[in-house]
Amino acid sequence: MRKTIFLLLLLLVLSLNQTAHACVGKILSIGIPNSANEQLLAEMIATLVSERTGTTVKIVVYKGDRELYNAVKKGEVGVLIENTDHALKMVSRPKGANAKTAYETAKSEYRKSLNMVWLDPMVSANGAAGSIYAPVLSLDTISNLPALPKLINKLSGVLKEDVYAKLLRSVRSDDKAKKVARDFLKSKKLI
Repeated sequence: MRKTIFLLLLLLVLSLNQTAHACVGKILSIGIPNSANEQLLAEMIATLVSERTGTTVKIVVYKGDRELYNAVKKGEVGVLIENTDHALKMVSRPKGANAKTAYETAKSEYRKSLNMVWLDPMVSANGAAGSIYAPVLSLDTISNLPALPKLINKLSGVLKEDVYAKLLRSVRSDDKAKKVARDFLKSKKLI
């Protein structure tokens, strides 16, 4: 009887050990422009992903759109934070009639022309003319980390525009953005 219990415990420990190291060694790069808006959202994603999966996440700040999107095409960036107004300019489409239409157009165009998938919005506009912020993932990233979209989508609907504006005001430096993101995720019991 003791041998059976010992073997079962040993198998349990070995299987848990393999699960815990399943994401170790993987690196996820989030590319953003030099903007406090994207920095805060990237820190939230980075903290959530690293805390929940053990995946190493690095945030890379790019000087301009061309540099950022070239890095995406080269496979150097797996995730970017995009807003619908900017995205529609990137794919040469007119601004949408409302925020939802703009989001759907950006989502469709990015899939067709850039092989990128828009996830659920992290920050939705309160007004019809506002812009929506959402994480955008490359298809390679999704194939390498198939559970990632579901995890990142846990942030959907958590940030209301007024709460997000308050968090942005409290961000003063890069280190501060990290702390604000971590504190917010803890308050929502996401980490």
